[in-house]
This record gives sequence, structure tokens and C-alpha cells, in this order.
Amino acid sequence: MRIVFLGSPEYAVYPLKHLVEQGEHEVVGVVSQTPKKKGRGQKVFESPVTVYAREVGLKVLTPEKASSEEFLQELKALEPDLCVTCAYGKILTQKFLNIPTRGTINIHPSKLPHYRGAVPVPAALLDGLKETSVTILFTVKALDAGNIIVQDHFSIGEEERSSELLTRLFKDSCMTLDKGLKKLEDPDFEGESQNESDVTHCKKIAKEDGLVDWTMKSEEILNRYRAFYPWPGSFTFFEGKRVLLEEVKKMTQEETQGLLFSGQFIFSKESKVLFVKTGDHYLEILKLKPEGKKLLSASDFWNQIPKDKRQEAFFSGKSS
Repeated sequence: MRIVFLGSPEYAVYPLKHLVEQGEHEVVGVVSQTPKKKGRGQKVFESPVTVYAREVGLKVLTPEKASSEEFLQELKALEPDLCVTCAYGKILTQKFLNIPTRGTINIHPSKLPHYRGAVPVPAALLDGLKETSVTILFTVKALDAGNIIVQDHFSIGEEERSSELLTRLFKDSCMTLDKGLKKLEDPDFEGESQNESDVTHCKKIAKEDGLVDWTMKSEEILNRYRAFYPWPGSFTFFEGKRVLLEEVKKMTQEETQGLLFSGQFIFSKESKVLFVKTGDHYLEILKLKPEGKKLLSASDFWNQIPKDKRQEAFFSGKSS
């Protein structure tokens, strides 16, 4: 089949690279997000998918709007049998969906019909799931509502964070995609409809969601840390200054640390971690990044606190 691939972030490179290197189908073009300006110098950066596509000599389209007539004509000229989308980031119109003769399919990292929407991996981690899926489905106008082509299931590591799980799922999705493409060789194959009574949707994540509420249970705080890494991150306040929690783990020691209230913390010389009191137990913090400072180990952070203030050191949920 003649395939046009649509994707943007780093993890979307894996299925594209697989299609190119496998060579069973012809990738005739790539569609990705428009270049973005970043940093103080406002330097222009192309998406990782665009960078890879140019490296291997593929035709690249980066329309401002996927609905523009100019872009749709360019897509039509590529004569695609199939479009494959993977975290492209723009809404596709019915005019677009009418162009590829075999249809458009999407690689979605959840066990559909659960977690429809843009952030299924963080949503699964927030809920503390031990297993998730990669689903290949037909793309229709309604969000993630198309018929399922194939679905593979994957375990979630106990300490796996959002960025790490996303990367692994899209690496592993290559084999799932192969299964889906094989099924599409049958022109009569239409996939399996989703059970609408089982549908759940991802909740949109906001920057302020990263603020840690130390009165929550340890498991809930840890799930939020894993879900929100790297964005918006998990952050708290110490002496009025924002502190980003870069590495958090569940407590590995059984003995009670004797802390009295949620957010209070002490340093363990033996384990070289901060023990922080939560609503029901403790968490370990290994690395932190105070506002305006470099990344610090737990011991370096502790050593910056005056000795006479360590006994009452605590993290709070507000700046003052």
C-alpha cells in the first residue's frame, strides 16, 4: 500500500521508522506539525518526525491547518491508499478522511473504548493501572470512536513514568501496526465496533494539576507524579519557593519515621533520601529542583537548610 504517515513527537518516529525500514509498504509522504520557535533566541525547530523524514529522503508536508485546500490537494496528489496517524496533533476533516482509498488509521495507546482523548497514558497512570494497551483503529470524525482493527496489551512497570511508558508503547506498537496492516489487505475488513457503554474519556491536564497535596495517600501522590512527568511535573513549595520533584519513589523502609503532619520531611543519612509524610504513610524523594536553581540530590537539598530549621522542615501546597 501507498502510505502517508502523520505524526510529530519523538515517540512517533518509531512506527514511521519501522514502516520505512520494513519496506513492505511504500511511505510516499509524511505530514507533521509546523516548525516552532523555542528558547530565548526564538530558534525554529522542526518536529522529530520531520527531522527523521528529511534524513531518509521522504516528502514532508507541514500545513498550518490540515483542513486547508492547498494541503488537501497536495495530499491527494500523493495518491495514498492509507494514512497512518500517530500523535499528529491536528484535527482531520471529513475531506481529508475521504482521500486515502483504504482509509485512515490511528495508533492509540489505550485499551479503547477506555481513555479516548489526547492523554491516555497519563490517565492510565493516574488511575494506577497495572496494564494498558495499544489500539489500531479506523479514524472517523468522532474522537477515537472508529472500529478497532487490532489491540495488544502491555504491562505497566511499577515505577514507569508517563514519558517512559509512552516511548515503550510506541516502540512496541510497531508489531501491533504490522498486524493491523495485514488485516487491511482484506478489502472487506471493517474492524470491530466499540462498545459505547464502556467509553471513558481522558481529563485534560492543566499546569496547576502538578501541585502536590501532601494530605493525599502515598499511592495517589505517586500515581500523579508518574502521570505528570515530565509535564506539568509534580511540584510543592518550601519556604515560599516552588520546588519541582524530579525523582519520587514509594517508601522501601518499614519503620515509622515519627513525622507528625503531612508535608513534613527529614533526611535519611543511610538511604540518602528525604522521607516525606503523606496522608497515610511516607514517600521517598531522591532528586529536587528548587525554583531558579540546578537539580539537587536529596542530601544537597537537605544540606542547604540551616540546622536550626531542619526539625520543622516541611513542604506546603502554597507559596506563602
